[in-house]
Amino acid sequence: GITLVELLVVIAIVALSAGGIFFAYRSLVKETIRQSLFAKNEQDVEVLLASLRKDLQGIGFGVPVDRLSVGTPNCDGLDGFADSDSVVSIAFNCPSGGDELYFLNLATRSFRNSGCWWIRNWNGSVTTEGRRWTLENCPDSPPAGENLLCLDMASKAVADCDSPNTLILTMGNRTSINDFAVRYYLSNTNLPKECAPGTFNLLKQVYGDALGQPIASCIAVFRVRYFDGQSYTTNIDDINNLRAIRLCLLMQVGGKMDTPMEPPNSFEQCGDIAINPEWRWYRWRLVEEDIPVRNIRR
Repeated sequence: GITLVELLVVIAIVALSAGGIFFAYRSLVKETIRQSLFAKNEQDVEVLLASLRKDLQGIGFGVPVDRLSVGTPNCDGLDGFADSDSVVSIAFNCPSGGDELYFLNLATRSFRNSGCWWIRNWNGSVTTEGRRWTLENCPDSPPAGENLLCLDMASKAVADCDSPNTLILTMGNRTSINDFAVRYYLSNTNLPKECAPGTFNLLKQVYGDALGQPIASCIAVFRVRYFDGQSYTTNIDDINNLRAIRLCLLMQVGGKMDTPMEPPNSFEQCGDIAINPEWRWYRWRLVEEDIPVRNIRR
């Protein structure tokens, strides 16, 4: 037979083994979730960068010559920028946190034929250029029922759409180029609970919209600089010298960690980063990239 003591010893051994298996399983599940969240956040970074590249590379797309200048907007100044004569502007060190980027891009709104344009040649024939924002082919001719903006190919001044050597662009149901003014900025309103303390949502606001739409969360730093081909600067006098927009982001990837690590503390071209001590418990992705702008030459 089995004595009571032997039975208690067996029960204790089984309990210890079960407890060890349970804690090992829980640790494995926790690490799997952490790695899965890390991978998802890394993917989110790439999606964010693709969206930013599309918008910023299109700065000046469809913009008449009288709007091709660099402005100096106020923070939270989308209305003022839209009514100005500028195509791109940066407001620095805003109370919302970080910099604010303003620009005009006729392809920034996602209506059906956004991104399409046509050329009326010297003989009056029309050819299709560009592609829809959904990457579909554009119509063979400017769509009926949509508002058009036409520019002289040589001067980029507003022209008659029936004139030869004319660029024809669609504005969908919009009537003013002001409706395509964009603001990128930070806000800590409705920040997800998994974000580190002191981080923000990155929002995109299009002129006429009361509020910006969040396109990324857990952003610690958002800075922007001009690049004139030689240096990175916060001021540029002649827009013809503007070659690229320098985008600087510090973005959280993954949830809180059990082991601390030092986060990045500076950008190569956008200055030092003031580190929150709590950030040591999170993973970070440092992004610093030049995005060419080719549609802003006078």
